[in-house]
Amino acid sequence: MTTNSNPPEMAQPAEVAVPDVVTKTPAPRFGRTTSDVLGIAWLNGHLHAAIFRKQAMTASWQCGVQVHSLEEFEQSLDEAISATGFKGSDVFLVLAHEQFVHQAEQAPAFSETAARSYLRGRVERFEKDHEPVLWVSQRTVSVRQESAFLLHMLPSSFYGKLNSILLSRRLDLTRILPLSVPLQLLVESLGVAKDQAVLLAADGGGATTIITARPDEQLLFSRSMLTNWETDPARLGVEVNRSLLYAKQQFATVIEKIWLLGDASEQACNEVRTRCGAGKEVVVRATTPFDFLQTIARLTPRHPVNLVAGYLGRKRRLQFIRRVLLGACWLGFALLALDSWSRSTTWSAERTRLGELQGNESGLHAERDRLIKRNSDADAQRQFLSAVVGDRLPPVAAKFLAYLGTVQPPEIFLSDFAVKWDPATHVWSFHLEGTVEGDDETARESFGGFQRTLGKSVFGIRTPDAARTLMPVSAVAGETATSQRFVLEGILFEK
Repeated sequence: MTTNSNPPEMAQPAEVAVPDVVTKTPAPRFGRTTSDVLGIAWLNGHLHAAIFRKQAMTASWQCGVQVHSLEEFEQSLDEAISATGFKGSDVFLVLAHEQFVHQAEQAPAFSETAARSYLRGRVERFEKDHEPVLWVSQRTVSVRQESAFLLHMLPSSFYGKLNSILLSRRLDLTRILPLSVPLQLLVESLGVAKDQAVLLAADGGGATTIITARPDEQLLFSRSMLTNWETDPARLGVEVNRSLLYAKQQFATVIEKIWLLGDASEQACNEVRTRCGAGKEVVVRATTPFDFLQTIARLTPRHPVNLVAGYLGRKRRLQFIRRVLLGACWLGFALLALDSWSRSTTWSAERTRLGELQGNESGLHAERDRLIKRNSDADAQRQFLSAVVGDRLPPVAAKFLAYLGTVQPPEIFLSDFAVKWDPATHVWSFHLEGTVEGDDETARESFGGFQRTLGKSVFGIRTPDAARTLMPVSAVAGETATSQRFVLEGILFEK
């Protein structure tokens, strides 16, 4: 099958279709507290596993039998965990399997959005003919006015079963990468000039993966085919030659150096030299799947070629939301417990106070009776004072009499004085009787002046003419009267 792939550093943001299989991340089992990472290379039936601690390989294991189905993978996984003593939970997988499909596509170069929409449509058409898949896109070098991509597609059902196998063992599959990714990273370590393209042919366990790239991490194309170097070395030479011709025709690139990564025999090297023509340098580098795992160990789960990067991002968001909800629930429970404790404390204090009040009940009843009697006496006294102070008449008579004493002329003598209050009419009235010394004319003058003085006082006196009289006092017959008797009545405080 012909495949293309990009180096991880040059890859476009991955687009991942999340599978329909719903999985639940298990809680870490007791003892799985280390930061070790388990790397698995499942390459066309060959299974290798290694443990990495801070990107350094500490243990490795190789399966002695062919592993093709998920049932065989499950059994081999148990053997790998037991043999390596793995205690962590993080697992990454380098996968080359018949279910893992790689398809080259040319998308319109209008914009990134248009290109992604086009690729999504291609994936949907693929799913109509096959089944739902997880997929990720990578940009590759293109010589046309289009954008070149490589689609990596893995059936959702296959991933669901694979993930379930790992989850049942408290393992978290954080990365799934094709074999082209570690091969692309190995180009950097070959010591080739930046403007010189190289061809790498890697033995992937009964199959061969060929990539053509430059050291500046620009991937031209990638191919995979079922070729065994030991049993069919001629086929290896033919496929390498075809790749050289394709690079020259499509990308105008002449490749002078060929790297064979794996255990290549002398016969296989001769076949490659013979098929590819003179002037081609063929270099054999003893490379094992553990070298591929060592290369992938330094990558993060957010790597753009990670097939499950989008799914893991969604899972992290769901885990964050779940933690926030759990935190909110625990906070609510804490507040509820605090409120219950506060209510219980208040209730206990009130009950204690009630007991104290019940113990002092007799004394409180006596105090209440005393206060009731005191309030009753105070109310009676207040009513008495109100009756005495509020209901008594003002001292108008005394003040009026005192006033008369200040304005009374010496020739006038009072013999009768009375001031009365009429509740019906609310009027003060007075009655004066006395004598005025002098003859009739002199008496009238003195009495008139006295009357005018009273009319100008602050008492507001009004004396009707009919209510005043002046008569001579009887004397011996034939003699003139020396005094006059008078009667004066009127109203006080006349407005």
